[in-house]
Amino acid sequence: MLCLLAGLPAACTAPRSETASIRTVTPSASSDTWRLEADGRATRAVPDPQGAAQLVVPGRCRKASCPLVIVSHGRGGQALDGITHPPFDTLLDAIDAQGYVLLLSNDGGRETWGSPGALAYIRRVYRAAQPHVQGDGRVYTLGISMGGLPATLTAYRQTLGVKVRATALVAGRVNLSDAVRTSARRAASIRRAYGTASLAGHDPVNDFATFRGRRTPLLTVVSPQDMAVGSAANGVRLAHLARGVGADVRVIQVQGPHLSRGYMNADIGRQIALFFKAHP
Repeated sequence: MLCLLAGLPAACTAPRSETASIRTVTPSASSDTWRLEADGRATRAVPDPQGAAQLVVPGRCRKASCPLVIVSHGRGGQALDGITHPPFDTLLDAIDAQGYVLLLSNDGGRETWGSPGALAYIRRVYRAAQPHVQGDGRVYTLGISMGGLPATLTAYRQTLGVKVRATALVAGRVNLSDAVRTSARRAASIRRAYGTASLAGHDPVNDFATFRGRRTPLLTVVSPQDMAVGSAANGVRLAHLARGVGADVRVIQVQGPHLSRGYMNADIGRQIALFFKAHP
């Protein structure tokens, strides 16, 4: 259990406050020791040359084995956003409160678009995190905006060496060809992320039929008012493809622009956790 791991304070058995929702500890991306927070969670960095990931362990998961959710950030973001950015933090708090350890991925950089480097990064930090948690073997992925690409590709390409039990998308970008086609700036960013590597096999929508893990259960949160990541070409399209091969699929429609509070709230977090629990 985490209370027995080196560096975690002896006070780790203190109960979590029912009302605590604001972090009182400012985490260090370079720290490799446990930090106990006022709300009962324990956090620590998972160092990597391409930016530290962050482990978030709720109180109940310090005492028993829990599943792991790997969280991929949006364009321009970083792993620490899941701890320090209030809307993101609120969504994730509602997931880990249901008994999930979170591995907040840095995805190998701020604009990596599900590239080979991003997927290799996730595999590295997943393995590096193993000695620090008492996992129960279940792994899930969650992608926010651009993070939808590494979240689905990790599941569909089966890059971890273990089965991803389900994946969830919040305003998820999963149509790489559409991203390239609809914005010159995005296209340039994607070219920088991939370098000389091919985009083939990295497009969840347009390469869907090629993926071994395409029957992974899928939850996607979409909004008709989202002009940044169009739902019809991304989350709704992927849901249609996944249903077509027999995957269990749920689509949650919310209201509001990209990553507004219609997307980023505790109720959506709870619904994601319930979907994961339905796929043990």
